[in-house]
Amino acid sequence: MIARRHFLAGVGPALLLAARSRTLDAQEAPTIRFVLDWKYEGEHAQFTVPITDGTYGRLGINVKLDRGNGSGDTVAKVAAGAYDMGLADTNTMVRFNANNPGNQLIAVAMVQDASASGVVGLRSKGIEKPADLAGKRVYAPAADAGRILFPIFAQINNIDLNSIQWNTVTSELRDTMLARHEADAVTSNIVTTVMNVRAVGVPESDLATFFYGRYGVDLYGSSVVTTRAFAEKNPDTVRKFILGLVHGLNTMVTNLDASTASLKTYDQLLNDNIEKERMIISMRDMLITPNVLENGFSSVDAERLERTLKQVAPVFKIAAPPASDVYTDRYLPPASERVIHPWTAPAK
Repeated sequence: MIARRHFLAGVGPALLLAARSRTLDAQEAPTIRFVLDWKYEGEHAQFTVPITDGTYGRLGINVKLDRGNGSGDTVAKVAAGAYDMGLADTNTMVRFNANNPGNQLIAVAMVQDASASGVVGLRSKGIEKPADLAGKRVYAPAADAGRILFPIFAQINNIDLNSIQWNTVTSELRDTMLARHEADAVTSNIVTTVMNVRAVGVPESDLATFFYGRYGVDLYGSSVVTTRAFAEKNPDTVRKFILGLVHGLNTMVTNLDASTASLKTYDQLLNDNIEKERMIISMRDMLITPNVLENGFSSVDAERLERTLKQVAPVFKIAAPPASDVYTDRYLPPASERVIHPWTAPAK
């Protein structure tokens, strides 16, 4: 059962690390091979910080982190055993599980309390509201989560699906086509697209952004996924990994400079200002929702998850799985250790 926890903010997880730390005598610390969902970007500082600042070492685990190549690739590699755990869009995992009943994954921590999937359109193309997307040229990779889920968004917002002029492009080309005004709109991780086009001179004021979660499709976003076998065999290791993520997110809240420095140990070419801004947008729109501030990191509402699974199932042409087949809170640290520091997004 997915618990619903309401609690008062207590001692932050980072302050508990020393008390929980111990040395593994005559025993090598367990290692987690972890793959992200995409290339290193601001929000991934949550994963790099506990590695670079020694948090995982003090907790007695090693984490080997690699960049990803999309959620579909991540779930396939974790299921195949190439990695122990990974970060992937939860709904992408749901579809994978339906297609691979003998090799299913489970989400053990919900990283994005709100999905980043949605549509980014150009105001210069007459796009101000969802209905304006009718008849427009929308660019996206065929396997893009935003594109796959677009029919739900379209139905709720009365958009004629048959009027959409879909153009299939690679992930690398999608945002370039938008910045060049060759695309009227794209489906994507909105934070990634907004920052990418801003980096080449397109101001955010020129963009109309439609997060699906704000337009009737209240989806959870990316989660930490693994096999049931790995989690059941290594429950303490999984719990410590999640504890490190809480620390990583709280470091993003309190110290953007340190978080950016940590991220750049994995990609030195990253631009400090762009990645700091990406962190702020990610925290504002996905990572630190009112639910997370009130109830803590990875506080999943079973009814909300069940409701969204019923929404996505027809799009995937599958039966809606029960929430317990998708997410478990069995490996979470105690609620008192999942408190996220109070945070208010800077004014836009």
